[in-house]
Amino acid sequence: MSELGVIGFLGLVGQLYAIMNPIGKLAIIGPLAVERPAYVRKITATVVVVVYVLASIFALAGGFILSVFGVSIDSFRIAGGVVLLAISIMTLVSGSYVSKIEIAEEQAVVPLATPLIVGPGTITALIVISSVYGPLVAFLAAFVASTAVAATLLIGIRVIRYVGATPLRLLGRFMSLIIASVATEMILTGIRDIVKEWMS
Repeated sequence: MSELGVIGFLGLVGQLYAIMNPIGKLAIIGPLAVERPAYVRKITATVVVVVYVLASIFALAGGFILSVFGVSIDSFRIAGGVVLLAISIMTLVSGSYVSKIEIAEEQAVVPLATPLIVGPGTITALIVISSVYGPLVAFLAAFVASTAVAATLLIGIRVIRYVGATPLRLLGRFMSLIIASVATEMILTGIRDIVKEWMS
């Protein structure tokens, strides 16, 4: 943690928050939040708990997962970066994986908590962070990012009643540009490290 520094740690948290993109998810549940705010608050509480649990699992088990499958961190960076880039492009074009979902209590877990919040991009980022910086740093970053996601969702379902879903869709698409940047950095880092290894 001391080698990473506070700024570096906050950078990891920011990346995770952007990839989870809770602002974009608010645009999806917006119409229901206006119609049934109490129900959406209840559903959101379930989503928050699931996000904490899933993020913690992948943060702590990231390095172990790679070692079990015999995958190098650089190969995983490239593959994960490609997946993340595809997700960001889909979000830029359509706004999200889906435009609207009818949320029942069981759907709070799937698809809202996962894969819409803790999906392939989040899992990839957590495994990379865990492998590079260790499970403790990954867990702390996941906890802080999940807390920020929780705050965004819980506050956002109140705000959306006054501002509507359109501003949130625009913000969500801006976040997808950040996701694309993170994905590009992952791909370039993986390629650079592999080339460096080949030349050494």
